This record gives sequence, structure tokens and C-alpha cells, in this order.
Amino acid sequence: MINKIKALIHQKPMALLLVYAIAIRLIFVCFYGAITLTPDSYDYLALADTITNFDWSNYDGKRTPGFPIFISLFGGNLTVLIGFQIILGVLTTVLLFNITRHITKTTNLAFWTAIIYTSFVNVVLFDFAVLTENISAFVLLLTIWHIIKSNLFNLQASIKHYILLSFMFGWLYMIRPFFIYIPIGFALFFIVKQFKTNLKNSLIKSLITLSVPLLSYILWNNYNLKTIGHFTNTQYFGINLAQTATPFFEKAVTNDTLIKTILVKHRDSLKQYNPDRIAMSVWFAHQELLHKTKLTEVELSHRLSLISKDLFKKHPELYLKQVGISWLLFWGNKSSFYWNNNKVKNSYFRLGIIATWLYLQRYLLLIINVFFIIFSFKKIYHFFKNKCTNYDVNLFIICIVLSASLAQALVAFGNNSRFCYPYFALIVYFVMLNLNNRLKKIKT
Repeated sequence: MINKIKALIHQKPMALLLVYAIAIRLIFVCFYGAITLTPDSYDYLALADTITNFDWSNYDGKRTPGFPIFISLFGGNLTVLIGFQIILGVLTTVLLFNITRHITKTTNLAFWTAIIYTSFVNVVLFDFAVLTENISAFVLLLTIWHIIKSNLFNLQASIKHYILLSFMFGWLYMIRPFFIYIPIGFALFFIVKQFKTNLKNSLIKSLITLSVPLLSYILWNNYNLKTIGHFTNTQYFGINLAQTATPFFEKAVTNDTLIKTILVKHRDSLKQYNPDRIAMSVWFAHQELLHKTKLTEVELSHRLSLISKDLFKKHPELYLKQVGISWLLFWGNKSSFYWNNNKVKNSYFRLGIIATWLYLQRYLLLIINVFFIIFSFKKIYHFFKNKCTNYDVNLFIICIVLSASLAQALVAFGNNSRFCYPYFALIVYFVMLNLNNRLKKIKT
């Protein structure tokens, strides 16, 4: 029986994968079928309306337009948007299969890697959410696939492929500004890899790759400077920094005593009655801060940014401690489930999904992440042990994921599973690759 399954997977892996990925999503359409909206969703919808109406007079600088453009293209029809995201979810699964098979040359491993990834209920449920996670994961894997397929770490690759990669990186940035580090990481990785071979050529191709994302960064931040008064990706940057400073915000030496008093009051209340939500203190305090300080949202975020940066400078040990906590939360936390529980059409389906997540998949996700960290540090150790000679795509992947965990920890504190989600497919791939290699060693 097992041999027959292996033979079938070997003969028609893509067909089987597509049937499974589509079937599992159709089950969710039948028994869930709701559109998941969160507070962030309404920011994207508001910017989509702005784009649709070509009226930027009420633009507030809360989001970049990469995702809202798609909402606008679909005329604000969220049902069509979710249908599109379901297709992207299937395509992301296919991309993971192709990436794994291309690197490992093993169809069976690629098939099961993709199956495991697309079987996670949180992965499927993000297809139904009006959030950037679904499209972020797709474009990130599409970018990695292009790098691998076109062999872009090889100097012989055509310039046109680097131009295309540059537009992909630009798209990634406009969807989620945090991703601006990825093209920079690619350029540095490429230059270091080719440093002794052809530095000039690698520099030229790296600059081409960086052109669109950096131009997008400059133009968008400059637009925000003109409209909201600050050179920033979004107005939320100060809020994010305040989240990191929240645990020691009472130490702030500032003229804005009112801001400190209100935020610390809400933090201490959450610490007593809802400690899991301490990271959200600034959001619980947000309306009171706006009301009592008479500041606009942009002005308040800027003030919080200044206070937080001053705290980081004066209390680096507390800041680093918080960075460490945030780094750990990147890999495992409680808020990994996004759906509208009240919209589930079948109670047995609801119980099945909740049980699958609570008693199996959330622990499996944490185990996968832990294995990824272990295998990553092992890979890095052997890289330095071998005198930094093997700059392969696996090293690039772990650099991208580990850099994300550190960069997120530096600027935002919270137990938001959305930070890690776009990288989950790559994490599953790398863990499956290493487990497969160890299994081969045991058998031999």
C-alpha cells in the first residue's frame, strides 16, 4: 500500500497536490465561508476606497498600497477578494512544492512538504482574512522561486531576471514595508558570495535589484512626508516602538507626562487583569491618549516614537531584554488563529478545527519552529567551520528568516503570530529537508 502511494505521488505529484489543496479549501468554503475582518482590515479597506475614488484628501498614512490596490481592482468586493486569495493559497502551496523539488531533486519530499504546509488550519484561514498575510506569503515564495529557477546567485544569469526580481522586491515592500530588508539582504549576500570572483558585475546586478524597492521606499516615504509630515513608511512606527518600550515606559523622562501616565495606567491594569495583552497597552490607551492630549493620530505616534527612542538610549539593557522576549515570541505564541468563530456554519466542523489546532497543530507549529532554529544554527556553524565557502540558497533562506525574527524584535513587541507567518512555508521546507537528510543517514 505504501509503495503504491509512493508510486502515485511520483507519477502525478502536482495533480494530487492540487486536488488536496483545493479540496481542503473547499471544505472551509462550505463550512466556514466567512470573511474574516480585523481592526487592521479596515485600514486596508479605507486605503482601497481612497485608491478607487482617486481622492487622497483624507489619506492618513496608516498603510502602504500594495494590498489595498488589489481590493480596489476587485471593486471592493470582498467575496471576489477572498476567492482570489484562495487561489493564491493554492499557488503558494504549488510554489513550495516547486522550490523544494528544485533544490532537493526529490519529488516525494517536495510533495509531503507542501502537504504539511497547506494542512495547517491557520494557513487556510488566512486565505479568508482581509489581511496581507496571504499575498505576502505568495509573493515571498514567488520571489524565492524566481531566484532559484533563474539561478540569480550565479553571475551568468541574465540582467532581465534581476530587473524582474527588482519589481518583485518592490511589490513586496509596498505590500508590507517590513520586507524592505529582503532586497538589501539579497544584494549583500550576492556581493559577498561573488566578492572574489567578479565584484564589479555583482555590484551592478545588486544595484539593479535594489533599484525598484529603494525607489519605492524613497517615493512612498517622501509622499508621507508631504501628506502627514513625517518621512516614514506608515504612521504606526511610533506605536510599534511604544509597544517595545511599554514594559519600562514609567522610566521615561519627558515633558509629555500625560502620555506616560495614561499609557502606564493601562499597562498596569492589563498586567493585573489580562497579562497576555500587555503588548497591546498602547492600543488600549489609544483613544484616551487622543482625547486628553488633543493630538492627532500622526502627532501622537510621532511623540511616542521620540519617547521610546529616548528610553532605548537611556536603558539599553531593558531594551535588549525586551528584544529577546520579542524574538522568542516571534517563534511561538498564542495568537495564531484568525477567524470569525460565530460565522462557522457547522458546530462539528467548529469543534474539529478548534481541537485540531489546540491539541495538535499549535504544538506542531512550535516544534517545527524550534527545529528550524536548531537546524539553522547548525547550518551557520558548518558554514563558518568550512571557512565561509558554501553560499547556497539554503543559507540565504535561513538568513532571510532569522533576520526577520531579529528585525521584528527590534521594533515591535507582541505575541502576534502574523509576524512569522509569511516565512512559515520556508521554515517547513528547511525543517523537512534536514529531517529527511537525518533519516537518510540513519538508514545508511
